[in-house]
Amino acid sequence: MITHPNLYSYYLSCIGLLALLLNACSDSNQTDLEEYVDETQKAGNPHVDPLPPIEPISNYFYEPNGLRDPFEPIMPTELEPPPPPPVPCRPLNINRVRTGLELMPLDALTLSGTIETKDSQGHPTLWALVESKSDPVTIYRVKQGDYMGNNYGQIINISNEKIEVLEQIPDTESCWQENLVTISLLADQ
Repeated sequence: MITHPNLYSYYLSCIGLLALLLNACSDSNQTDLEEYVDETQKAGNPHVDPLPPIEPISNYFYEPNGLRDPFEPIMPTELEPPPPPPVPCRPLNINRVRTGLELMPLDALTLSGTIETKDSQGHPTLWALVESKSDPVTIYRVKQGDYMGNNYGQIINISNEKIEVLEQIPDTESCWQENLVTISLLADQ
């Protein structure tokens, strides 16, 4: 139901305008089109000459007579491949703030054991218990992805028997080389 009087008159004017436009587009005077169609039908089909016969092309046989074979490579294939381009130095974020286990060398740390916990969704996380050899002895809890060691080492794998740490060591060309270090679980002495 339309309750507002201005809205009602608006809809009526839109309908009237639409009817006017449709009436303007339906011009029934198409005499020029009808005349053109009649002329075209009276003219009939145009005459098309048949295609000329195809003449066969004679074969050409290539005889090099001592010339170079065009299908062989110009350069000999026995050449050694060029040396690979030098590997660019990988950037390393040395401006990251280093804390805790990153301030100790890896040889001052031992694996004491592991603990498995579950997060709120029930996904398990394996934590390693790392013991420092300093006095007093301190035990740290670390997981995969944490950093440890003074050579920018990152833990890439933790199992019940060992921790694998990927260290970044500078070489003579001021580039960083990766070094995999394993810290194994030691039996009680």
